[in-house]
Amino acid sequence: MNVRKLALEAIEKIMNKKAFSNIVVNEFLNKFELSEEDKSLFTNLVYGTIQNLMTIDFYLEPYILRKKPKSWVKNLLYISVYQIVYLDIPEYAIVNESVDIANIKDKAIGSFVNAVLRNFLRNPLRSLDGYDDIQRLSIQYSHPLWLVAYLLKDYSLDILEKILHENSVIKHDAIRINTLKTTKEEIINKLTSANMKFTNSSLVDDGLIIYQSIVNNQLFTDGLITMQDISSQMVSEIANPAPNSLILDLCAAPGGKAAHLAARMNNTGTIFACDVYPHKIKLMEQTFARLGVKNVKTQLIDARNIANKVKEESFDYLLADVPCSGLGVLSHKVDLKYQITIKAIEEVEYLQEEILEKSYPLLKRGGYLIYSTCTINKDENEKQIAKFLRRHEEFTKVEERIILPFEHQTDGFYICKLRRT
Repeated sequence: MNVRKLALEAIEKIMNKKAFSNIVVNEFLNKFELSEEDKSLFTNLVYGTIQNLMTIDFYLEPYILRKKPKSWVKNLLYISVYQIVYLDIPEYAIVNESVDIANIKDKAIGSFVNAVLRNFLRNPLRSLDGYDDIQRLSIQYSHPLWLVAYLLKDYSLDILEKILHENSVIKHDAIRINTLKTTKEEIINKLTSANMKFTNSSLVDDGLIIYQSIVNNQLFTDGLITMQDISSQMVSEIANPAPNSLILDLCAAPGGKAAHLAARMNNTGTIFACDVYPHKIKLMEQTFARLGVKNVKTQLIDARNIANKVKEESFDYLLADVPCSGLGVLSHKVDLKYQITIKAIEEVEYLQEEILEKSYPLLKRGGYLIYSTCTINKDENEKQIAKFLRRHEEFTKVEERIILPFEHQTDGFYICKLRRT
């Protein structure tokens, strides 16, 4: 199986059909029989090319400016330049493989690809001299110009550059040890015995960084571990629910935080996990069954309508892990930065505010509201909470955590724990 040809097909699907990169990658990995080495290369080629697309296009532009090649030819050149610039692969192998792929469709295109890549290799990389700071950051870290300017309203230039750099690094996955079924010590021993590379996390109690795919491993299928980013695990730890608590998880899918809360309470109390999509309810129920979660009840309902079904002051904890722009997870959702718009961000800010306003009366006096997002946009985070606190003086801030992607090599996240006094 030609891995580079598969990568080209995947990128074509992502670019031309606006498909989500993570879904396409998983689809191809499940469909084709590949060795672990080929799986790693395929994943790297797809994610790496998409992640650095604007930078690659900037480098390649002088060599194809007058030619205007077809989209699949351009994508083949993108993959080739990505390998030349970012990977430690012999240049002759990259060129030969790319020409062979082009020749399958048209030998004339093979000659064109060969000429472009040979010319590219003969010259130094295109310089960024003469560009202003915003333009430089946009090109160097492959983020749309408007997005760089937008984030500069919240962060200094040097902090923003660290964020953008981290967004351009392919992160390793994190796992959470499911304490309903095992212990951290047992999992560490099993991973060590299997020669699986991992590192411990000092940020959370039960998290590890894992350096290879583990979703088909028996530890995962048996529910001893689950995939969950370290910063996401912090949400349930900061919530720190008391045993036998009554919890409402307003926007629960895919269910990772609800399952973590269940483990923290050792399956005591009751957690109502809500979502608006039936297929996500089914996915959550499958996850809870795999993990041995027994105290969660799923509810098909819009978070904005729950107050019409439940009486006020019913819950000890409200978890509002609200929809957001996702600007903290761009290293995992590598195509999102090209799709997000200011209008979409403004719409999600309104939705967040609406969810908070409609749901907070359901919290008991003395209860806790935990608000979280996987974005670094302050309008959705600190400023959203500041507006809420101005409207509702009976709430006080207990803890606030802003996790930037470069600080701990995690997703960017915001978590705020409020108490209704």
